[in-house]
Amino acid sequence: MPTITDWHDLRVRTGTVMRAEPNTAARHPALRLWIDFGELGVLQSSAKITDHYTAESLVGTQVVAVTGFAPLHVAGFRSDVLVLGVITEGGVVLLRPDRPVAASGPRATLTS
Repeated sequence: MPTITDWHDLRVRTGTVMRAEPNTAARHPALRLWIDFGELGVLQSSAKITDHYTAESLVGTQVVAVTGFAPLHVAGFRSDVLVLGVITEGGVVLLRPDRPVAASGPRATLTS
């Protein structure tokens, strides 16, 4: 079972979606996201969030993501971060700040 020490290399951060497009090669509908995390730079994510979001609607919005994982390759696209959301009957609903916040850089930490 994972413990809090498993979080040492992982961070929950906020970033702004700079670019988004459909990931047409994915088995399930997904979006390719390029997210600016400030000092950390722009990282990529493939997210299955197409039930409630279009690529166009996400550009310029902020999301919450976990960084620190080894990159995965999803249908030929490098995915560096895990964008966080809640799974509902109607699809994934993104976790997002309720007001604009600064991008979380490398010193951001998980608080309890």
